[in-house]
Amino acid sequence: MSKNVTSIYKDIINDRNLRESIPRFFELGIDKYNTYAIVRLALHYYMYYEMYLDEKGAWGHDICELINKVNNIISQALVQRELDKKSEDFIKQIDETRNEMTRRIETLCLYSDFLTLYEHASDRVGLRFSEIEDLEEDEDFARKVLRYIFEQKDNVTTNERIKEVIKHLPVRITKQKYFDYISDGFRELIGTQEDILETYIYIFRASANLEKMDDIKDLYPKLWEFKERLENLNFKEITKADYDVVIREIDEAQAMIEEEFTAYHSLAEIVNELYSILSCGPYADIDKTTDKVDEAGLYIIASISDLFLKDKQEEPSEDIISRFEVIEGYQEEMEYELLSIDDALYHIDNRHEGLVEELEVEDRLKALLTSRDLLSDSLFIDLNKKKTNGLVDKDTIDKEINKLIRELTDKFKGLDRNIIRAIMANTMDKVPVFLNNHTEVMEYVLYSLSKCSDPAEKYACMIKINDIIND
Repeated sequence: MSKNVTSIYKDIINDRNLRESIPRFFELGIDKYNTYAIVRLALHYYMYYEMYLDEKGAWGHDICELINKVNNIISQALVQRELDKKSEDFIKQIDETRNEMTRRIETLCLYSDFLTLYEHASDRVGLRFSEIEDLEEDEDFARKVLRYIFEQKDNVTTNERIKEVIKHLPVRITKQKYFDYISDGFRELIGTQEDILETYIYIFRASANLEKMDDIKDLYPKLWEFKERLENLNFKEITKADYDVVIREIDEAQAMIEEEFTAYHSLAEIVNELYSILSCGPYADIDKTTDKVDEAGLYIIASISDLFLKDKQEEPSEDIISRFEVIEGYQEEMEYELLSIDDALYHIDNRHEGLVEELEVEDRLKALLTSRDLLSDSLFIDLNKKKTNGLVDKDTIDKEINKLIRELTDKFKGLDRNIIRAIMANTMDKVPVFLNNHTEVMEYVLYSLSKCSDPAEKYACMIKINDIIND
């Protein structure tokens, strides 16, 4: 870490010379974030262009439209250097583009979550149409599972293995018992940070396919048609021919989702990095040429932008590729420095909000916080989400549990029994572990196996769990 960064960092963390150190920190932080975003954008933009050359023909019209919007913003803001004149307009455009892309990703995730449930149910009926080998005795299998779960003597590993096994066991508990289990699991979160509970709720709802979007039908009509066909499937009466069609169509649908998701996910990296540059733009010197890293990064970006806009399927030149030697290793060099910058930024945001307002540098703080979020590992982070620093209490947990139970009760109405079981299996591993010791785990495993009267389903579950144990 540079001496300059170290000195300012120590002043801020120790609350020294804040009137001088905060403005200096904001200037330094914006410069660092801006260069970091430029380097990342250069790398990802180049990689995306390579992917575009190979896969453009398979991409839908909507993804190509969004790519064109991003390319136009890059061309105007960074290549033609109009950022200073129209920064607010560019930020509005990139924010709208990011929202549209997020909407697409959320829709793809909804379809994927839906297909996961039907894939789970299909896996458990598929062996009806094959010869089944002799099943292991329930107690022998349960003891083997127990050895696997508890062999590491580590609570984290043990809990993860309990979740793994629960997900693949036959589900034969009543709805009320299921509600009791998830209630017990969520109550383990009393006293944790509110954002932890939010994450658990989000993952649980997605796994149960409880999320809804008004235009899901319009965004991907083919996936919607397949969804409707699956919802009319009767797993009890399914034939071999029906089963083969379902498996083939699930594979095709998942392949389509994965292809679209990859295209949007990679574009999201570019959008976030561009958004960060646009946010820092009014406070950073985008025209500085003394910094070789900035200069090389912007040259690569401008060159790839030109190739995109020409749309002639040209390979990047050696001149472009040679510029990567300048920025090579910069991200790794910056990682430790950025951790300190993030730490100081958190300190200022949470302890010195009043002083920031008094110094009239709120706009710079906002730009830094936005860049921090955009350049984090959470590609689709909500930039407008309010800070939550409170702890979860019992009333909050009970309110969330009751809401989930109401939604699940409504969801289960009219659903095929196999899909209800798939939802139960796919969600019980998404809450903190509700089985507390060897005895409770053994009893749950034995109960699940003994109450499963379908040899094909039991065998399919045993195969899955044996694969996990032997992996």
